[in-house]
Amino acid sequence: MSLFQSGIIGILAFIFILGAAVILHEFGHFIVAKLFKIRVETFSAGFGPRLFGRKYGTTDYRVSAIPLGGYVKLGGDDSNAPIEGESAPDIPPHERFDLRPRWQRILVAVAGPVMNVLTALAIPFAAGIIYGIPATPTPVVSSVIPGGAAQTAGLQPSDRIISFNGTANPNWDAISGDALLSPNEPLPMEIERAGQRLQLTIKPTPVTRDGETAGELDFIPDYGNVIVVI
Repeated sequence: MSLFQSGIIGILAFIFILGAAVILHEFGHFIVAKLFKIRVETFSAGFGPRLFGRKYGTTDYRVSAIPLGGYVKLGGDDSNAPIEGESAPDIPPHERFDLRPRWQRILVAVAGPVMNVLTALAIPFAAGIIYGIPATPTPVVSSVIPGGAAQTAGLQPSDRIISFNGTANPNWDAISGDALLSPNEPLPMEIERAGQRLQLTIKPTPVTRDGETAGELDFIPDYGNVIVVI
């Protein structure tokens, strides 16, 4: 992909994300205004001239020419008249935004930012439900590879590593990191098995990839109870 193509894709992605964020923001204003039965004259995705849309009740749902966000036009609210136009002159008083109690106007105003906050919280939550949350391995042996470094050292499934290469209570990242840097070197370790502590020594198996040699322990750590979401 050329630099020009990457730039175009980046610009389009920025426009899409900005537009989606603003539309969600405006939807917050829209939904609270509807709950209070305040007239919503226009709900627009984009700015500028109207391209197409449909009117349901008193609201014109439209797509406009400039895809940089959007806006909601509330009856009786002319604060953005240069962009949205003046309010219709025949709006009943009970549907006008400017004649509503202050607390209702405040709730309509803050609904947009609240919607953005809720969206920001919902996206990672939904992603975690759909795709799952990466599990962190524990320093517990789940299974060993036959003939590998772990089996040679005497490791067995369910062994818990409580010390590795001089580090007490190591996490899996520390264990695998030491092994990577120490191919075929004896590394002292202490394990707990059935309530007893044992001293072992493991020599990580040297593996060469792309001209670099690293050490592997030849066992699979325990990932705990991983919830699989289908």
